[in-house]
Amino acid sequence: MNEQMTQFQVRRASYDDIPFLSWCNYESSSPAPGFCYWDPLLEGTNTTSIAFIDALFRSDALAYGRATDFFVIEENGIAIGGASGFVMDTQDYRPLRLDRINMVAGRLGWDAQMIEQFMGGYAGVWSDPQDITIAPPASWIIECVAVKPESRGRGVAKALLNAIIAEGARQGHSHAGISVTIGNEPAQKVYEALGFQRYVTYWSAYFSDQFPGTMKYRMKLN
Repeated sequence: MNEQMTQFQVRRASYDDIPFLSWCNYESSSPAPGFCYWDPLLEGTNTTSIAFIDALFRSDALAYGRATDFFVIEENGIAIGGASGFVMDTQDYRPLRLDRINMVAGRLGWDAQMIEQFMGGYAGVWSDPQDITIAPPASWIIECVAVKPESRGRGVAKALLNAIIAEGARQGHSHAGISVTIGNEPAQKVYEALGFQRYVTYWSAYFSDQFPGTMKYRMKLN
């Protein structure tokens, strides 16, 4: 195990990593194979979710971790996992920086009608900028955790998360928070093994059974 762990190196991401970070965001936003949370909002725009996410990163429009907020874990110089560690906006908990949506639209070639359609769908899903179900459980937030399928089950996620937790502590945060979609038991096991404790749960009934629900975790940092 120690020989295996020495192969892993965690580093800060850069804009050069955007293609891989886009995959991480897509993977973490896809509760089922072939379906991403962005898919319904992009209908009629002729834009795939992965292309949309790429444009978000290049426009610094993601509130849940811009490119420079990400950490990448590599094995022998190849990226095998990533996740963001950041401080959430206390005024708007939603996933996008809406002041940059026109920049995103410009990269994607959207016209005014496409922008209006997307914004209408976005407001329908995230109408309240301080929706309690997406409120941060701590000052240091970890999001978009993803590991390449062929590298799972080898301690990659734990090594990556430990590095991000350590960075939160280095910055002086008292707690770290992370969320998981209910039903994602492998992620729950990893988080709990690291010392995260269940903080609050919103079951599917809270969302009128339109969403599996979400569980928030919190950890006290040394």
